[in-house]
Amino acid sequence: MPSYVNIGAFVDEGTMVDTWATVGSCAQIGKHVHLSGGVGIGGVLEPVQAAPVIIEDNCFIGSRAIVVEGVRVEEEAVLGANVVLTASTKIFDVSGSSRVEYKGIIPARSVVIPGTYAKQFPAGEFHVPCALIIGKRKESTDKKTSLNNALRENNVAV
Repeated sequence: MPSYVNIGAFVDEGTMVDTWATVGSCAQIGKHVHLSGGVGIGGVLEPVQAAPVIIEDNCFIGSRAIVVEGVRVEEEAVLGANVVLTASTKIFDVSGSSRVEYKGIIPARSVVIPGTYAKQFPAGEFHVPCALIIGKRKESTDKKTSLNNALRENNVAV
């Protein structure tokens, strides 16, 4: 089954681009990243001033996640399945005693899942998609990814 890496994209060493994953033009993917099946990483060729998507080293991007419009995912972050991140997506860190809001950036080692928040419109209140940071990456996740890296280094499919 295919995956696609478009013109101008950069995928660093040790990165896995899984089945049906797409890396758009000019996107930057760091070392030892896992792009799971069906992931969409947005690209940008024009306008010249537009920012590319950047996925830093050692990130895990879950199945069917979408990252577009210049979003930056900092090192060792984990995006769960079906997380959608755009430049305007609200990202709420709900792991502490008070909520912290981000846009366009996932802090290092964050674990992120899809969520919704209530928003009032003229026709009533509706739930709008957002991303929820529910904690920090655990040592057990690091051990699993280091096992995957060891298997890859010895040419064993993972």
